[in-house]
Amino acid sequence: MKKIAFQVDTRLAKLLSENYRSTERALKELIDNAWDADAESIKISLPEPLSDNPIIVHDSGSGMTEEELLREYLFIASDRRKRRGELTAEKKRKVKGKKGIGKFAGLMIAKEMKLETWSRGIKCEFSIKTSDFENATDIEDLPIDLTVENCSGDLKGTRITLSKLIQGLSFPNPDKLRQLLLQEYGREEGFNVKVNEKALGIDDIQGNYTKYEAELPSAGSMNLQFTVSSQKGKLKQPGISIRCSGQLKPDTFLSVFS
Repeated sequence: MKKIAFQVDTRLAKLLSENYRSTERALKELIDNAWDADAESIKISLPEPLSDNPIIVHDSGSGMTEEELLREYLFIASDRRKRRGELTAEKKRKVKGKKGIGKFAGLMIAKEMKLETWSRGIKCEFSIKTSDFENATDIEDLPIDLTVENCSGDLKGTRITLSKLIQGLSFPNPDKLRQLLLQEYGREEGFNVKVNEKALGIDDIQGNYTKYEAELPSAGSMNLQFTVSSQKGKLKQPGISIRCSGQLKPDTFLSVFS
């Protein structure tokens, strides 16, 4: 009996990258990867439309060693949950990544993607270009130049730089991206997301935003922020979300009736 095998055309990566309805949803895949890497913070820098500046997604997660990069990241369509379970290693978060194809999301937006990752005193770096896929016939034979060097043991995380943005596409909109990320991460503690240096907040929900500051006689200063929105599906859990901050005195209780 003769053994045969499938061959994976390099067009697969391009087809997978086109699986997203918008550039904002493509970027969300990269934020999901940071969540799965137990990052506590992530910064997304978006350029002005039609500019030559890159998109940068930089997280403070666990990063990847050379072995993890080869075994995990470059293993296409590998289901992380089957390999490592439903929860992340350190923070026991529910894993977002399911199909193992989110790594190609950036190629929907840009012609070149550079990945830099720091973990356990080692920095790994490589770049992928869309032209590389066009020139190769088999994705397994796609040449990737991996740079590995020592770094400070205190460094960790991953930075993805998307350059040579595809001008024919709609550029990611900061407001739309914040609203999309609020739906998934707006109520998560210990995961600080910033888009163009602005953290996700209640004011990012589309609607009528109100901010009210008051000095309560028996409690102290209070800062109340809320948005009244008629949009559907913006929060995963139904109900009223209220965020209250300020310098309240001890033994002060705020009650909300609905």
